[in-house]
Amino acid sequence: MPDFESIIKFFVMVGGSLLVLIGAGFALKALFRRSAPKALSADHLHELEARLAELDKLPDVETRLAELEERVDFAERALGDVRGRAHLPPKV
Repeated sequence: MPDFESIIKFFVMVGGSLLVLIGAGFALKALFRRSAPKALSADHLHELEARLAELDKLPDVETRLAELEERVDFAERALGDVRGRAHLPPKV
């Protein structure tokens, strides 16, 4: 039959383990509560929707930028052609 001291050690070990598990549970609960998404206010939601609408306009901006790049390239080539012809002797 186990003596009284062994029984006390057993209960202290079990109690200590339970305290560690309970503490870990509280820590995990606090961690998940902190990382959980918060409810958005109506003003914040409208602000995010406005930003999203601005981002939706970006493909239009990219298209216009590509068109402008093509125009600049054309103007540079045309200017180069004019400058090249200016150095040629006149046709007889």
